[in-house]
Amino acid sequence: MAARLTIAAAIVAAPGTARAWNESGHRIVARIAWDELTRAQQVFASELLVRHPRFAEDFAARMPPEIAARPADDAERQQWVFMHAAIWPDLLKGANRQLNEAIAALSAGPEKTEIERRLADVKRHDNPTWHYDNKPIHIDPYALPAIAPPATRPLGVQQALPNALRELDDRSLPVERRAVALAWVLHLVGDSHQPLHTVALFSSRHLPQGDLGGNALIVRLPGPAGATPTRLHAVWDDMLGDDPKTERAAKSRIVAAVPRRSLKPKLAASDGSAGVEAMVNLWLDESYRAADTSVYDGRLREALLAPLAAGATSPFPIALDRRYLQAARAVAMRRAALAGYRLADCIGRAENRTRP
Repeated sequence: MAARLTIAAAIVAAPGTARAWNESGHRIVARIAWDELTRAQQVFASELLVRHPRFAEDFAARMPPEIAARPADDAERQQWVFMHAAIWPDLLKGANRQLNEAIAALSAGPEKTEIERRLADVKRHDNPTWHYDNKPIHIDPYALPAIAPPATRPLGVQQALPNALRELDDRSLPVERRAVALAWVLHLVGDSHQPLHTVALFSSRHLPQGDLGGNALIVRLPGPAGATPTRLHAVWDDMLGDDPKTERAAKSRIVAAVPRRSLKPKLAASDGSAGVEAMVNLWLDESYRAADTSVYDGRLREALLAPLAAGATSPFPIALDRRYLQAARAVAMRRAALAGYRLADCIGRAENRTRP
């Protein structure tokens, strides 16, 4: 939490606060989508999600008491479930890690057996490679690709999101499976619009294996926030905020700054009429271009290409300034708005297609 608070301090020069694609970021995207849905579409999504096979453990058990006290058909309760579903795939990663740690600390016995059973169920749903695709960006002619060919790579968001959209639409599938698909759609539409979930930057000298979507690229934020270097990926993940109390206000700022009408051509161009693969590829291409031009901007590239300072063994951490963060904030808000509107459109089409 402390690291994220320092990022907020780093962009204090910008009006308001905004960061993105951590839990708050995903919930903000889901909130944008929810408010775009008709009541019938909200009910469609809600009735699916309560059939989620892990609803008791991962939804009901985490529900705030004031939300749990509301009736099942209450719109505010349904909205909470909808936004929580958008972070469910990330919660699986944490549960996987925690259960493995618990197993390692226990001797054989009933308690360990029960935790192993719970871990097996989590692993059935946890798909860590689905969250991203590392399309290469090379900043010098000697940074040759170090990414496995598509045929040998694990499934990524480019394949996983279209598959989830098809399963959501398929009324022949068990409703529990379609509920899981909806949770993945809620999450992966957000991931596919985060630029650093689509790329890997290669530098022959400093990042010959790629930066893993900014996870291996260490930066320093301006001001007091720069006391502790951080990963570029974390800077972008936190670009919409990390405080649940401010998510409603953050959503309002985004839709005011980037209203649906301003994105009408982009939304029309990715309406799914050309197929879900083409639609998702368009979203990923947009994110890739945003990474190429805005995430890895000229100053960051110059730092990677410049001769090292005397005595230095690497260019890291690379200093980011407030101008970089303010430009990044604008890009993040636009990507989040697009994600929210497109997510609503996907759910609307699914509700229409699966209507009896």
